[in-house]
Amino acid sequence: MNHHPLRWQSPQPLWSRFGDAAATSSQEHEQSRPAILRFASDEFMEQLLGTLAHDPARIDRLLARGETWRKPMVDPPDLVERAPLPQLVRSARRSATAKAAQPKIAPEPADALPLKLYQPAHQRHYLATASLVCGIHGLPEHALVRGGAEEVGMVLRRLLPLPGGAADALHEFAYIKDAQGARWQRCDEAGFVPGEERLPAFSLNFLDQNRHRRSLWAGTVPVGRREEYLGVRVDPTPVESFASAQRQQLDAATSAPAPAMSKLARMSQFQIDVSEPWKTLIRSAYKLSTAPESTPQIGDESEPPADRVTRALNFNLQQQSASWLVLLDCATHLKTYLPDLWQVIVDDGSGYAALSDARKALYDWLGKPAMSPALIAALGSGGEYPPLASMRAALKAISADGVGARLEASTAIFATGSKPGQDTRGLPDWPRFHFCLAGVDTALAATGPYLALDELNGSTPEVDADPLAGTVPGQDIARKVDRFTALFARALVATAETDAPPVPFALQVKNALGNNLGANLGDGGWFVLRFVHARRDCGPLHPPLLSAPTQRFRLAGFFDSDAPARPIRISLPTDTSPAGLRKHQRNTAFVLSDMLCGQVQRAKGMGLVDLVLSVLPWPFHKDLPAGDGGPCQSGGINIGMICSISIPIITICALILLIIIVTLFDLIFRWLPYFVICFPVPGLKGKKEAS
Repeated sequence: MNHHPLRWQSPQPLWSRFGDAAATSSQEHEQSRPAILRFASDEFMEQLLGTLAHDPARIDRLLARGETWRKPMVDPPDLVERAPLPQLVRSARRSATAKAAQPKIAPEPADALPLKLYQPAHQRHYLATASLVCGIHGLPEHALVRGGAEEVGMVLRRLLPLPGGAADALHEFAYIKDAQGARWQRCDEAGFVPGEERLPAFSLNFLDQNRHRRSLWAGTVPVGRREEYLGVRVDPTPVESFASAQRQQLDAATSAPAPAMSKLARMSQFQIDVSEPWKTLIRSAYKLSTAPESTPQIGDESEPPADRVTRALNFNLQQQSASWLVLLDCATHLKTYLPDLWQVIVDDGSGYAALSDARKALYDWLGKPAMSPALIAALGSGGEYPPLASMRAALKAISADGVGARLEASTAIFATGSKPGQDTRGLPDWPRFHFCLAGVDTALAATGPYLALDELNGSTPEVDADPLAGTVPGQDIARKVDRFTALFARALVATAETDAPPVPFALQVKNALGNNLGANLGDGGWFVLRFVHARRDCGPLHPPLLSAPTQRFRLAGFFDSDAPARPIRISLPTDTSPAGLRKHQRNTAFVLSDMLCGQVQRAKGMGLVDLVLSVLPWPFHKDLPAGDGGPCQSGGINIGMICSISIPIITICALILLIIIVTLFDLIFRWLPYFVICFPVPGLKGKKEAS
């Protein structure tokens, strides 16, 4: 084992920048910290290897500086050896370059831009580099012991102010992933944190100006993981010392960690499957009731009652189809996460006394939502589809053997149909009951079982703060569905949630960032990188050695306004006449299932006039010719399709539609001045002139 003291230094090819005289304090700071190299080409590894092979001192021209697409850095000369040169020629070139005086390190100008690292999508790549040397005269290279006893890597640290502290007093936070989840943990700036994510580093060999073999440690800066780093919580609690933290890790390895107790995952999935679809049904009902064609007209121009009743029936049948699916998902949640309550529902109240108070409250309320007589009349309920008395009865009916499976396997649409023979209500696919969670009566006024939500007390944060309130028809009423979610959540018991789906990513980001989401989206904060040398089996006697931090930097987002743009050229067909476009091969195959084929055929029967008439008030209003919505058939056999399409024509149509849409949106958003700029190209003709 080499017992020389180890030291992290800036990359050895940069040492000549500091001169032979005694280094100033600023130079000492630069000489001890790793450097970040910037590359504006996808051949960044070839460029680095070429620079180290031909003239290592030139990596100072690769040092990252603040830049924008308006003020980009000057790219250094390309030293990639694409054609092998004789050793004599390479040595002569390097000797000639070495004779030139190497400039000392220059201070950053006062108006220098802050360092922002861009993503590979912007055609930017970054490598952090450093030298691991022995702290003796000459600073020789430290050779790692083979077999994995010594390891080298990097750690990314985030700079954040402490709660209640000064905003400009930034402290380092380590990125940790363990049983508690990913987080930024406050840490000692000079110490390694057990459990901290270690980024990979690799060694590159080169010859210095004295022809001595040296090595350079480098690692890729993970700019592409910006959203991951900004989407986790921050823990300002100081981390334990390295020795005590290692003891805690040893104890944790011998005993399983206690799982976190929560209701969040189950409640979030309930919102996704039940609450939010129910809200959409309510909004749809109120949108129809407030639409221009639903408003009673003056005098003899009002819509005939028969037409209004037909329109209400068609809408309610759509709502009923979606309501069955919501009820099916709600029954699944109750059956999975509240099995004792579900058994009481199945047994019509038997075992009610054994339920907890919260589950009794949920059971009691489920017996109150019911369809109003006006909604029952507008649905045409009765006969084959009798209305059920409560939501509790509907949940029991939808979970009967085979009912849910037939509903999910159906390929048709529950509708009357616009032509004879297209009425699909008689198919065996549908549950044999009506319970529409939100619909309209024959006067097109919104109504439904959601009115029972008014009886629920209490509120949730989602109810108290809703950006759509007052702007979307029925949104204020739809918000009350969150009371039902809260009622379901109170009936749950906090557990490890090992049987629950993961919390939605959007909710994870919301909970992690809290009120700091806007600030994080704006700049993303500051980061630094440190190199780490660790002796794997030495424990606290030889703790990992961290380098000084790199220059602090920000991570740019994908749509950063300062980011350079990767050049992309799309050449459209030149000859766009029918004679010219017919020459292109239709070599792109779209595979359509029988259901999608039927839906495409329905859409092909609609035109612009149909779309316009569907939004006009009576007497001009006309429902869209939706058809029966069944799959494509031929001779009684369901068939799909494979369509061969010309991509050049699709691309031209997409460009034309894009220009039309942006031009229309310019009336609202005023985007057109920043959308496109065109340059004339003389002689760029679509058809060649006849010779």
